[in-house]
Amino acid sequence: MTHMCGEFFTEEQTENVRFSLRIKRWLSRRITKYQLLEIAETLEVGKLLALDGKVMLTEGDERFYHEMLVHPPMVTHSCPRAVLIIGGGDGGTLREVLKHPTVEKVTLVELDGEVIEECKRWLPEVSQGAFEDERVTIVIENGERFVERCSKEFDVIIVDSTDPVGHAEPLFSESFYLACKVALKESGILCTHCGTPFYFKDEVKKVIGCLRKIFANVRLYIGFVPTYPSGLWAYCISSDGKLDLRLGELEERCAARGLKNCSYYTPKVQEAAFVLPAFIEALIQNA
Repeated sequence: MTHMCGEFFTEEQTENVRFSLRIKRWLSRRITKYQLLEIAETLEVGKLLALDGKVMLTEGDERFYHEMLVHPPMVTHSCPRAVLIIGGGDGGTLREVLKHPTVEKVTLVELDGEVIEECKRWLPEVSQGAFEDERVTIVIENGERFVERCSKEFDVIIVDSTDPVGHAEPLFSESFYLACKVALKESGILCTHCGTPFYFKDEVKKVIGCLRKIFANVRLYIGFVPTYPSGLWAYCISSDGKLDLRLGELEERCAARGLKNCSYYTPKVQEAAFVLPAFIEALIQNA
């Protein structure tokens, strides 16, 4: 598993598009109860985590994704104390959530416990000890079933799942989003990624359409993640409360929470991320 090799890890991003990274050495390749789990050192972007052949993260750009998934909803909420993370077994989302000093309790629900254990072993740089934080509770369980038992418990719910296929497909359904709304406190915020609007148009439209049936306010925003399909990634933030904060408010909240020195996120980036290219506006207009 640790020998030098010149092979490539190749992800089929669409039927006609493939993305490859040259591998220096494999660290872990195993079939868990739920999926194929692979961790490798690459020559270009550091360590790689892939599930069922899909890139979940690389060290080179994981902060681009995790910071943009976490900080827009966390900063938008005036005082997030209780947070639920669905998925996120690598610990990157958890790491970013814990940067907010208002947080008193984080529950991370991961279907595949082996993802957590392998990432603790081979990718500790991602979680940076977040799993051991006393505010954190880890639950190894099906995410949608867990949420169905919750009622008005969380200020923010963040869905950090794999793509909407197989075991993760229910995490992109109207029934799941409805259960999340029930699990949120008044004016709580739900945030999820919804793929790339360049290749995965139907996925983006489906997520937006489902959420608009459930929440009063739904906003799509975008970020750049080089190793994800097309590099252009979409996120969706939903709430019955206010979502449109001015730059000054964002800056004040970041300053109050000591949120600085991020690799990608800034208050200005958050404000700009909601300004969508014309083709995305057209895509979601009647979703």
